[in-house]
Amino acid sequence: MSRWTGVVAVDGNAFRTKGNNCVAMEAVRARMRDLIRLWKGRPFCGIPLAAGGIALSLTALVPARADWRSECRQIVWVEAKTWESNTGVLRRYVREGQRWKSVGSEVPVTLGRNGLGIGEGLHREGMQGPGKVEGDRKAPAGVFPLEYGFGKKPRPKGGNSSFRFHRAESFHYWVDDPNSRFYNRWIDLRDPKVVKDWDSAEVLARPDGLYDLAIVVGHNRRAFIPGKGSAIFLHRWRAPGTPTIGCTAMDPGHLLRLWEWLDGDRRPVLVQGPGEWIRQLRLPSGFTPE
Repeated sequence: MSRWTGVVAVDGNAFRTKGNNCVAMEAVRARMRDLIRLWKGRPFCGIPLAAGGIALSLTALVPARADWRSECRQIVWVEAKTWESNTGVLRRYVREGQRWKSVGSEVPVTLGRNGLGIGEGLHREGMQGPGKVEGDRKAPAGVFPLEYGFGKKPRPKGGNSSFRFHRAESFHYWVDDPNSRFYNRWIDLRDPKVVKDWDSAEVLARPDGLYDLAIVVGHNRRAFIPGKGSAIFLHRWRAPGTPTIGCTAMDPGHLLRLWEWLDGDRRPVLVQGPGEWIRQLRLPSGFTPE
């Protein structure tokens, strides 16, 4: 297990991890064995079990605030001019050894219709700026893990196998009702443990193609704080310059190239916000955005 400290959720039970150890790891392993026997070949917590393996839940291992800077070797940097901006530019950076270098060219993106607000992520708490809440039509500002890809269409060819992908079907939704116990989670209506308690959820197999390919941004995915915002993705834009209701959008070709580049083993993160503000974040040693 990596040094990404966090919480492993197994069948609704949480086990805190630290360093290379897990307090109750034997309990986790035992429960995993039971679940594999019970659920093999069936969906688990909204994600199908991989052959010979098990999905821990959609939260998986979320890096601790203190650890992400040493673990991360890919940064997706999205910079806007002000908090009110609904457009920005995206740059990619990779760490080779102890040096960071830029990858590819700058890409235009669109952000929330009402700009940006500080989200719930890996950045330190207490930073100054407007906050983000559910339904504010703001994109989250801060540092966030890029968790996995999904899409209505099959997994795109190319890309790194270490960066997970999940096919979105008609029975998959993302709950955005703060009063639901499934808030800010991918759910599978076929799962007998999913009992509807929400009034609002986002269709993931969208007919308009917006989620033919999307990447999950780990905003508010540690504590799932009700009302702090949900369903934040990187996805294709409706048209150049058209803002979103809180996601980060771009040209489909640029999105595909980003997907192909992301490597789960490199612990990719999104660093997003107004330029002056994100440069005040505690960033990895040696990293200097151009």
